[in-house]
Amino acid sequence: MLLTRRTVLAGATLLAARSALAEEQLRIVVPFGAGSGTDNTMRVFSEAFRVATGRTAMVDNKPGGGTTIGTLEVSRAKPDGNTVLYTTGGHTTNAVLMRKLPYDPVEGFTPITLLTRSQGFGLMVSGESRFKTMDQYLAAARAEPGKITYGSSGIGNTTHVVGELFCRSAKVQLIHVPYKSTPINDAMAGTIDSFFVSPSLIMQYLQAGKLRMLGISSAKRMPQQPDVPTFGEYGIEADIPGWSGFWGPPKLPAATVDQLHKNILKAAHEKSFETFTRDNGAEIVGLPSAEFAAYVASEIERYKKVLPPLGIQID
Repeated sequence: MLLTRRTVLAGATLLAARSALAEEQLRIVVPFGAGSGTDNTMRVFSEAFRVATGRTAMVDNKPGGGTTIGTLEVSRAKPDGNTVLYTTGGHTTNAVLMRKLPYDPVEGFTPITLLTRSQGFGLMVSGESRFKTMDQYLAAARAEPGKITYGSSGIGNTTHVVGELFCRSAKVQLIHVPYKSTPINDAMAGTIDSFFVSPSLIMQYLQAGKLRMLGISSAKRMPQQPDVPTFGEYGIEADIPGWSGFWGPPKLPAATVDQLHKNILKAAHEKSFETFTRDNGAEIVGLPSAEFAAYVASEIERYKKVLPPLGIQID
């Protein structure tokens, strides 16, 4: 009888622990500022996550340091499945460009899933810009070397890398203006002339006429913006894959990774998030952990060859 009571008590304790874990909110660390495209995506996702799983998800913005501040915080988090990192492919470019990265970009995290992939990076200008077409922009850049500016989300960020690839391939000299978070507001205001970004992150501004896309790095034109030419149509090669994904702290148990992956995919396929993703020119991928890990490793190796010639270094 005593053994039975102990068994019952132990079982009740285990169920209570599981219940507490299930009820604890998921903290999604986004290493970009509030109002950025990445942040907006997670705001929609967090609600879809609640609907799909019944578990609350809190978006925690930790911008700065070229995304390293928030990323480092997750690398040091307790591996209990309650804290995850949501960031972009910049995680892999940082691995190559940053000399003093405060974490190991591979061993310092547990890959969970590659969530979305976009159709490339677009060259954006204000809706009121004097540049109406790619032809006008390139003509001015070649006639006025060192005068036209382009913003990025920080030195070494993918938006900077694409800009330097663009300059090199198009044989133009643009002035790089790095931001701690996003150059979107200054671009819309005309403070900077242009910037490069995944269209999936700013589609609402394009549709509202606040921004204009002059060209895109993808192999094909976007269905949502069929009049916008590809860089390739101008003989310009400046493509960096645009994608986003989830990572957990290191040593996250396999069972926890699997459960997070399942819950994230449930949320991703909620109608609200599916519609948001499609309308913004991206697609849901949902790679499992092992495949995501292999992809990240292959991207880092590729960038070790592609990026050094650009001369971008981050101390």
